[in-house]
Amino acid sequence: MQEENKDKKASPLYSEFAYDDAYRTMETECDDIVIPFVNYFYNENYDNTAKITRLRNEHYIEHADQSDEKRITDSHFKITQNDVSKTYHFECESKPYDNSILVRMFEYDSQTALDESKSEGNILRVRFPYAGLLLLRKSLSSPDRAEVIIETPKGEVSYDIKIIKISDFSIDSIFENHLYLMIPFYIFNYESEFKSINEDAERTEDLADVFRNIMDRLDEELEKGNLSALSHNVIIRLTHKVVYKLTMKHNKVQDKVGGIMGGKVLDLPDIKVFHEGKAEGKAEGRAEGLKEGEAERKKLADKNTKLEDENASLKAELEKLKRQMK
Repeated sequence: MQEENKDKKASPLYSEFAYDDAYRTMETECDDIVIPFVNYFYNENYDNTAKITRLRNEHYIEHADQSDEKRITDSHFKITQNDVSKTYHFECESKPYDNSILVRMFEYDSQTALDESKSEGNILRVRFPYAGLLLLRKSLSSPDRAEVIIETPKGEVSYDIKIIKISDFSIDSIFENHLYLMIPFYIFNYESEFKSINEDAERTEDLADVFRNIMDRLDEELEKGNLSALSHNVIIRLTHKVVYKLTMKHNKVQDKVGGIMGGKVLDLPDIKVFHEGKAEGKAEGRAEGLKEGEAERKKLADKNTKLEDENASLKAELEKLKRQMK
């Protein structure tokens, strides 16, 4: 079994940080995935004119012994619409929930608040982000909400940390609410059943049908224009990688479910193609802009030449009239 797992880890599909990488990739690359996710969980109404700005996600936490520890947040971004900006901080957690997570959340939140701090005379103003925690694994100890209370000399202040649990959502509710960011992690809802599913061919096929349905519905969302081609591609590829990592010890589940997505991935263009196309589009846009600018400059130059000719003609007429008057 160890040798088999060793071979599996040699696969390009395997990543030790598959879950974190999946979340960060979607958050970094796919605005049309992030916007509906934030809208749903924070009752916002951002549309496609909203602008996402990715913010610094590396911070150093100083310990009591004065040593520094580098911490990287899973996502830290700002959304701006109609000149109003809000900052968000999300963490994607694959480990079972415990209270130490809240400590880390506060460390991250306070650091991101300092990043956005403003000095106004003798006042330092810090604004804490809207914080959220995405829990991938089912756990009886997972709370429905969390709160950070800060005691100050003037009294208490507090803020909520939104708790989002994959296990609370069916695949129907995920698609109905456009929560595409949760799709690669949907397989976690079956984790406790992997052993029995793996030993039952019929149940293995049933699970495969769930993911066939997901693939078909993603294609429909792409056709409807609810997903960009890049995001559609990213979700499928990342779902494949997450399933591969989570089902390492269950060969039949991994082969069956992974095979469905692997076949789909073969039909998708590489993600690099999208970036190259985007870069090429920008280059063409710049070239077109230069052409248009050059045409406009030529037009103005021709107009100036015409005016100069008209001025010269008027000046000659004026000189002629002066001579006649003398």
